[in-house]
Amino acid sequence: MHHQKLLTLLRRVLETPTAPFHEYHMAATIRELLEPLPHVTITEDKFGNLIACYRRGRKSPRLAFAAHLDHPGWVKNVKDPENGAPEFLGGVPADRLGKCPVKWFGDFGMWDLPAFELTKDGLIRSRACDDLIGCVEIVALFHELERREAEATCYGLFTRAEEVGFVGAVHLAKSWPLPKDVRFVSLETSAPRGGAEMGKGPVVRVGDRMSVFDDAVTAELLDAATAEKIEVQRALLDGGSCEATATQLYGIPSAAMSVILGNYHNCTPDGGIDVEFVSLADVKALIKLITATVIRMAEGGRKDSAKAAMKKRLEERVRSHQIYDRAARKHWKNSNL
Repeated sequence: MHHQKLLTLLRRVLETPTAPFHEYHMAATIRELLEPLPHVTITEDKFGNLIACYRRGRKSPRLAFAAHLDHPGWVKNVKDPENGAPEFLGGVPADRLGKCPVKWFGDFGMWDLPAFELTKDGLIRSRACDDLIGCVEIVALFHELERREAEATCYGLFTRAEEVGFVGAVHLAKSWPLPKDVRFVSLETSAPRGGAEMGKGPVVRVGDRMSVFDDAVTAELLDAATAEKIEVQRALLDGGSCEATATQLYGIPSAAMSVILGNYHNCTPDGGIDVEFVSLADVKALIKLITATVIRMAEGGRKDSAKAAMKKRLEERVRSHQIYDRAARKHWKNSNL
């Protein structure tokens, strides 16, 4: 994707305020950014999750990339609206909640921090990278597929209220409105774990703190990275859990990818609150990878999947070594062992 266009998408999304259950501004921004694309349609489930679909030609859908629309934030106390203090929704230690001013947007608030900055060393800094960066990546994927006139079909899922227990993803999984064979791929920002480092490419996740992910989809992502010469990392990011764990619990084969995040949930190493940050190069590489994966899978079909190719290689090795097996068995027989 063109550098300046990506920066425009990043600025639009990261400057849009959001909080758990208050994702309406973000949903409107996503709709506006996808509306010009002629091969993208958007529907909404009963909970308000957005379901976007890119469809050009007759290719069957294989993948659904997902990101959540919310970020930890303050909400008005609905239990006692007259006298109750605002509540904080999301995983931030209680002793940090008073360490940064809050900016209110009607019924919800976010940390009063810069919404979008790009540093000279290529870092995107924002009050909310998690998981708005994932939302940008899906929007950018659809723009790239449109630009390339790709003959493919894939989905983008924008879920609500992830930060309070995967609420939107659970609603989506329980009703699963997509074709049976579609695989779910969570796009996240994650704290560095398992040897993964910022700036060394996106992470194809083996699993998270609660589960391991679908090996077939993971292999497709890794094969696409090799074919396109995209630097990626493969790691178990076990610092937390993501929506792929939730959807797998409901029987949907799922995988996940992340870009490494600094100041996870705005928590600094010294105990304060500040902007989150990610590497722009990592974001670009992830967009390139998911675009390549969609196109490769559309062109190759199921019979050429990465898992099938791996099985074929193993069978060829078995056949090529049969001569050694026959010689060894003959030796055993003659030596009466």
